[in-house]
Amino acid sequence: MLGRSVGIDIRQERFLHDLVEVFLHTIALEPARWTPKKVSQNLSVLLPRIAGAGFRTVEVFEPHLGGEAGWPEIRNLLRECGLKPAILSSYVNLLTLSEEELPRAADTLEKTLRFFAFSKVRIFPGPRISPSDDAAVTTFTRRLSWLAGRLEGMEILLETHDLSIADDPDRIVRVVRDIGAPQVGLLFQPTVFDGKSELLQFARQKEFVRHVHLQNRDSAMRFVPLAEGVTPWKAILRDLPAGVNASLEFVPAGICPEEQFDLEAVLAQVKSEAAFVRQGV
Repeated sequence: MLGRSVGIDIRQERFLHDLVEVFLHTIALEPARWTPKKVSQNLSVLLPRIAGAGFRTVEVFEPHLGGEAGWPEIRNLLRECGLKPAILSSYVNLLTLSEEELPRAADTLEKTLRFFAFSKVRIFPGPRISPSDDAAVTTFTRRLSWLAGRLEGMEILLETHDLSIADDPDRIVRVVRDIGAPQVGLLFQPTVFDGKSELLQFARQKEFVRHVHLQNRDSAMRFVPLAEGVTPWKAILRDLPAGVNASLEFVPAGICPEEQFDLEAVLAQVKSEAAFVRQGV
């Protein structure tokens, strides 16, 4: 009995040390995220509130950055608030660009990353592309490999998002293997919200997971707190590779129309969700 108790303590101790930090993804504070408007809240309002909620590192929803003219103000505010912009959630689509457009898009992406000193960039692995579309997967892999060569010193995270190449957990792993670049990895989130399927997906992808997006759903696909949904986060988080961090992506209080959005309620919920993750139990 004593040995078993010590074993549990060691597992929890490892998790608490290896999951170094819980980031806040600014998309969690954006009720217009899935509308044509995209952005209803300015980062000049959000960043001080994020810092006040106890976060020190952020993943940034790219539309929140706005036009380049406003970048210096945002960068200064990040510094004033003591916030590190670690991950850019980019919406560059490597499959819809022409060969002529690709270098310009890469230049713009690199300029954004360097200006704010992001160390990682999140990219969708072929939005609306079936993993069985060999031609599209080959083109995506070739272009991503080229981009990785351009973004020296940057980590590229392919989000395991549904309705993409990541719908097949093994196919997206093969993409990463085929590129063979150490800075290209996976940003894990479930593609199917079913506990057994999620654990199987994680087991297949664990070797390449570099970051995690935290959200949870119930059996009816409604957003619920991390501790209450179908995703077995306790098991997944305890089994993360050493040094992997996580971002709070969505919380139930933030899933509402813009006119019903309550920033105070959402900030309170992201704080409680972060506390759940840090507990490791």
